[in-house]
Amino acid sequence: MTTATTSSTELDVLGALWAFDFIGFAQKSAALDPTAPGYGQAVGAAFGLVVRRRFPRGAAAEEIGGYVAEFLGSLEAGAEDFDPAALEGLFAEGLHGATAAGGERLGPEPRMQAHLVLSLRMVRELGLGPDEQRELLAEAARATAV
Repeated sequence: MTTATTSSTELDVLGALWAFDFIGFAQKSAALDPTAPGYGQAVGAAFGLVVRRRFPRGAAAEEIGGYVAEFLGSLEAGAEDFDPAALEGLFAEGLHGATAAGGERLGPEPRMQAHLVLSLRMVRELGLGPDEQRELLAEAARATAV
């Protein structure tokens, strides 16, 4: 699978999740290969776009920490699967575009899972409709085009 195909498939998975198309999400997710080159880049790019919309003026470490704590506290189950410091690192990466302390602690699968779950939450918080979601996915595709 080429990087372009991987990116397209990843964004299809993310689009299905954002649309609450769980059958499509499951089917498209099965086509992802966590060992493929560039795995997670497209979803990571989309996550960064959503983070910058959620925090358009940036965010202090305390604000990100509070957001992560509130997110983890809202999970009915599975919060123990996420390391708060690693999630804070993902937010810093999303805001600044560089690998931040904590983010590198996540392997490809946990990183992808965190990006998916957190981006879904922020898309819902921002009230982004289908058109805005498609625009974000298209922008992420352009950002990761080979």
